[in-house]
Amino acid sequence: MPQKSFTPTDFWEGRHQSYHQDIDGYYTFDSSAKGEGLAGYRNASKEFQEIIAEAVQNNFTLRAMGSSWSLSTCGVTNHRLISSKNLRRFFGVSGSYVDPSYSKDSTKLLFFECGYTLSKINIELKKKGLSLTACGSNNGQTLPGVVSTNTHGSAFKFGATPEMVVGIHLITGPSSQVYLERASYPVVTKKLTDELGAELVRDDALFNAALVSFGSFGIIRGLTIETRDLFLLHLSRKFRPFNEALEKAITSLDFSGFTTYFKELEDRAADRNQFPVTFTEESLYHFQVTFSPNSAEKGKRPQEAAVFFGFAGPYRDDYTRPPEEEGSIGPGASGIELLGHLMESVPGPLKKFVKKQLDAQVKKLFQYEFTGTFQEIFRDESTKGKVFASGIGLSPSRALEVVDMALRTYEDFDTIMPVLITLRFVKETKATLGFTKFAPTCVIELDGLNTPNMQEYTNLVWARIEQAGIPFTMHWGKFNDHLDDTRIKAMYGANRDQWIQSREQLLSPEVRAVFTNDFLRRVGLAT
Repeated sequence: MPQKSFTPTDFWEGRHQSYHQDIDGYYTFDSSAKGEGLAGYRNASKEFQEIIAEAVQNNFTLRAMGSSWSLSTCGVTNHRLISSKNLRRFFGVSGSYVDPSYSKDSTKLLFFECGYTLSKINIELKKKGLSLTACGSNNGQTLPGVVSTNTHGSAFKFGATPEMVVGIHLITGPSSQVYLERASYPVVTKKLTDELGAELVRDDALFNAALVSFGSFGIIRGLTIETRDLFLLHLSRKFRPFNEALEKAITSLDFSGFTTYFKELEDRAADRNQFPVTFTEESLYHFQVTFSPNSAEKGKRPQEAAVFFGFAGPYRDDYTRPPEEEGSIGPGASGIELLGHLMESVPGPLKKFVKKQLDAQVKKLFQYEFTGTFQEIFRDESTKGKVFASGIGLSPSRALEVVDMALRTYEDFDTIMPVLITLRFVKETKATLGFTKFAPTCVIELDGLNTPNMQEYTNLVWARIEQAGIPFTMHWGKFNDHLDDTRIKAMYGANRDQWIQSREQLLSPEVRAVFTNDFLRRVGLAT
């Protein structure tokens, strides 16, 4: 019995209303099929192959989509989309499925089908006493979506979401499917890949290229990930002086100036949860800094910044959970959720973008302390309004130069807007075109409302950084109209060529054409 169906439509809108795409329609899969085990899984794979065969024969393009979370058009195309949201099987990878050379705890290896969102994954993992190792600011994205756009979070000692992936099942043509691993890091056996219906291919270059591919390496059918024991994240977001201690933390991840403050946070968390916690540089798991250009005096840095610290501690069930009110924003909400909520909920005068009022509301939203799991902190937010976000990766040593440029550009722009500048920090990725390539990477994001002024301001900031000769990359899944072929070559050098070569190795020319979109052509990655 076929699982797929096709719905004609001429229009598709991104989750955040950041783009509108003309399409011919989209495929969906019957949710009842998810109970059919691996036989159902293989049947769905065959139907993916049928869709690709039809696309090759009739000369139309495809893109698999998850939650349509990206603010860029990297993951859409102008012909047909494939919704994976009903494809949600998962199983543990253990026993005869695990390669004898794998030295880690195989009970923490799990395979997830392509329709699983991070939210649903977190629910399943908690039942097993496990957790993801990295998470973005939201849980609404699908696992393939966050991996293939290099969604990063701020787990600066671990890395972005691609770093937890150890196996990729790809549908690469009408009669081909592969399961990729690194040759340097074998994890599963041929028994597993045979049951999935895929050819086992161990190749470091192919795997690293396919990790961040924004849907252009075929269809990501499923992913094997490494998880960790369930843990609690004790977090605090407070306004702190923008002083020497914070500058050292930003530019070199040196937290020696926060020892006393960490102790204060530790004591408050212990009081809140009625059990001991430890807040040290060793237990620090998340670190980010946010400040508003609207709080700065002309020509000067803001005197304060919203500093977000998250400390990892062992899981126990008797903690005070974060509030979860209907329609409220979560404790881990990003700048775009906060700004969208702000502009929907505040009194009318604020909507005139009065500077002092805007800054006051931002400060109100950015002050809290909570304890929780990833599921409770980084929730599936309901973003309000047409929000905007654009981000770059660079060395932390250059971060404050860029912040200063963004502030000066805002003053030069001479238009009051709801804008937040956020710095997040993450360990470098092994992915060939991973934008978190710096060791470590500081991700600087400009968040606001999606208006022509905001787009113009953002592009002007990135252009000035470029003119200053500061090396940087751009977030694939956020507003990135600045990207083109020349800039991709400058950002990634030989890695660009390796990525193109890997794509050509995995996909035939006919299939490459099927998975080539306008974005890929614009940035010079289509062949």
